[in-house]
Amino acid sequence: MRRVLGFTLVELLVVIAIIGILVALLLPAVQAARESARRTQCVNNLKQLGLALQNHHSALGYFPKSQTASGRSSNDDCEPGYYSWLVFLLPYIEQGALYDSIDLSVNMADACGSGAPISANHANASAAAAVVGELLCPSDGISRGNAIVMGTADPAGDNYAANAGWPSQASGYNGERPTPGDYNGIVSLQNPGKPASWHPSGKVSIKQITDGTSNTAAVAERLIQTGASLDEIRNAPSRLKSFHVTGSARPLDRMRDRCDAGATHADAVAAAYIGRAWISGWTPTGPTYMHLNTPNTHHCHFQNLDANGDFAVTPASNHPGGVNVAMADGHVEFVSDDVEPMAWWALGSRDGGER
Repeated sequence: MRRVLGFTLVELLVVIAIIGILVALLLPAVQAARESARRTQCVNNLKQLGLALQNHHSALGYFPKSQTASGRSSNDDCEPGYYSWLVFLLPYIEQGALYDSIDLSVNMADACGSGAPISANHANASAAAAVVGELLCPSDGISRGNAIVMGTADPAGDNYAANAGWPSQASGYNGERPTPGDYNGIVSLQNPGKPASWHPSGKVSIKQITDGTSNTAAVAERLIQTGASLDEIRNAPSRLKSFHVTGSARPLDRMRDRCDAGATHADAVAAAYIGRAWISGWTPTGPTYMHLNTPNTHHCHFQNLDANGDFAVTPASNHPGGVNVAMADGHVEFVSDDVEPMAWWALGSRDGGER
């Protein structure tokens, strides 16, 4: 008799089950390795931005500013405005050609004083649509699909926001800070139509960082809003939502408590623009953040949101457990979601006396 070689059905099922178990065991490891690579790239991007800030300061003596408003002056003239601090950092991240293509003599919005959409007919439409890899974290990296919200130029987004410090109405830890106060972060928020507002010179230098550059945050990760409709934004995760807070002077802990689902409401309009245009300094989309809520919670906005830049955007990332933050001296740290609020507030202040 001739013996027939082969698997029985039972043996085949056993082999398939073993392969399935091995795949189940290996897949998390593969995903973790990929996330580790993405996180490393994100850290490298932040290091480049930190170095670029240092080079900007070395060349000009101050850190770049972010123009939060349109430049509409008291006599109703529409001056250049709405340019983010990232525009002025382009020559220091090997994007000099892109910087040279931007016409800074025109307003970055299509219509001065009516929000900041950027149409395909805008003089800087091509620059606005340019995807800058150094501004995107691979763990998020959403850079397209912004035309519905930000205009037909379909501006490219960004994942990195500069530290503007505390909200202007935050009265410090125990009410010791006069309000409204100058933003006490690394970048200055400037309304070019009202040059006397907040930072009259529009310049922050290292000598103003009296808490020490290694103790003061400069740039952090921030997720891009991807909702294309009000329903999508309303149903998004909480860290993509922004909660309304009345513009009253409060210590930081009370202001944080007031910016909570139990005390106020989320506003889909305020959250609709976050991170959708790296070129724009317009407050709802501008690449800046504030130290109020701890990482990966939610954002807070105030009554003076548009003109004065009072938008307490909160850093967030898709990295498990926290966010990467570049400090003012250029080194990068991973800050846990469980960071103590007092420590987080201290990182945001350049001159709070904390060490």
